[in-house]
Amino acid sequence: MENIIAQQLVKMQGEILEKIQKDGLGNIGETAEALFQIVKENTRELLRAILEATDAAIAEAKAERKADGLRVKERNVKRRLQTSLGAMEYGRTYYETAKGEYVYLLDHLIGVEPYERMSKTLSAKLVNLAAEMSYGKSAACAEADVSRQTVSNKVNALREVVQEVERVKETPEELHLFADEDHVHLKDGRNAIVPLVTISEGIDKSNPKRHRLINPLHIAGYGMEAEAFNDQVEACVYERYDLNKVNRIYIHGDGASRIVALGERFPNAEHVLDGFHLEKYLKKLGHFNDAAQRMGALRAALKDGNWKTYKKLLETIYALQTGKDRERCKPVILYLWNNRWSAHLRYSPDICGSCTESLVSHVLSERLSRTPLAWSERGLEKMTMLVVYRKNGRKVTARDIRVSLTCEEQDREALLHRGGWDKYNGYMNRQIDLILDTDWAGTFEKEALSFGKVDASYVIRKSLGTLRSVV
Repeated sequence: MENIIAQQLVKMQGEILEKIQKDGLGNIGETAEALFQIVKENTRELLRAILEATDAAIAEAKAERKADGLRVKERNVKRRLQTSLGAMEYGRTYYETAKGEYVYLLDHLIGVEPYERMSKTLSAKLVNLAAEMSYGKSAACAEADVSRQTVSNKVNALREVVQEVERVKETPEELHLFADEDHVHLKDGRNAIVPLVTISEGIDKSNPKRHRLINPLHIAGYGMEAEAFNDQVEACVYERYDLNKVNRIYIHGDGASRIVALGERFPNAEHVLDGFHLEKYLKKLGHFNDAAQRMGALRAALKDGNWKTYKKLLETIYALQTGKDRERCKPVILYLWNNRWSAHLRYSPDICGSCTESLVSHVLSERLSRTPLAWSERGLEKMTMLVVYRKNGRKVTARDIRVSLTCEEQDREALLHRGGWDKYNGYMNRQIDLILDTDWAGTFEKEALSFGKVDASYVIRKSLGTLRSVV
């Protein structure tokens, strides 16, 4: 083995010196690239030689093999494996075990699975790149000599990767949940909705040129049932924070029913209409007949919470419309009236600004919908999981990679996904255990537990309801 290594190193040294001698150092960039290729080729050859020497050593240890019931079936069976060093071909021995099974012992020792044609480390590199760029660009950037379809296959076979949620050292008095959704095209012509919730402790404005969220955690889940997705968000909030220490939770969003339903799960929660949608509907209203001259007074009434004046102004604007304008005006007025309190809170100086639209753009749209893309349902499910995992600061590793999945396995996994991520469901189960271990009888004798919109009995019913499919 020592001779093999020494010979290869001497060979590589000679090729490097010869290249420098031949081309000189006139263009250091080209020289560095040429030397890099020499190092890769020689390292690949060195690794191949070491693998084959290891395989030969195993085959020659006849006494040990016989004791373990291993019999040589065939020698020097070639295996081609794509690695970060390039395509590497090596020979190995095929063995029959005492139980009549067949195995490539060398493959087993170096962690190469049957039918694996690309190393898991290289696969992980491609998957990480795919979270930021197209499959074709990912393959080119990794210099892996693989097709865009190969990159797509690796993403689709990815294991479940979601951000680990850890308890914070100090729970803040105020939490902010920014909720919105991205609209993505599917290959069958339909539009898909990808929900996104970002849990944060507010906005850091210490840098006036660049505000940032404090301790953000992004959660997205295409393909989940709406109830299951809200379950996931709820589980993460309870896992991360001690809600007994939180005075107020603000749910920033556009007023959609699923976002309002999310707020009803938490103690002392308030829904705050995000600035983008508030301005969007106010501007829409201002374009109707004789509405512009009343918008200043309408904004003032909304800001002050003067609902009598606010309602009268909306009714006046509606009455001034005729024909089709009246029909178009009605949903705008209803939206501004139904969301009046959450719109009023948007003007509060004590509540941080909204960034729901920019979060969707930054976290999801850059990869999912900004360019003319069309996704398969499974591809969108996996890519949503991947981009959020990467935006949360995590990185896919070799242990997250699977060689392949059958169609049946993919269908089964997609069905399970509708109920949410396993890890986050585990957080919910832990909360349920805490509820069941509480001496509720003694607690209720002292004082009734009330958490604003969510009382103790609701928490118990909701949590146990989640367990119905398990119990």
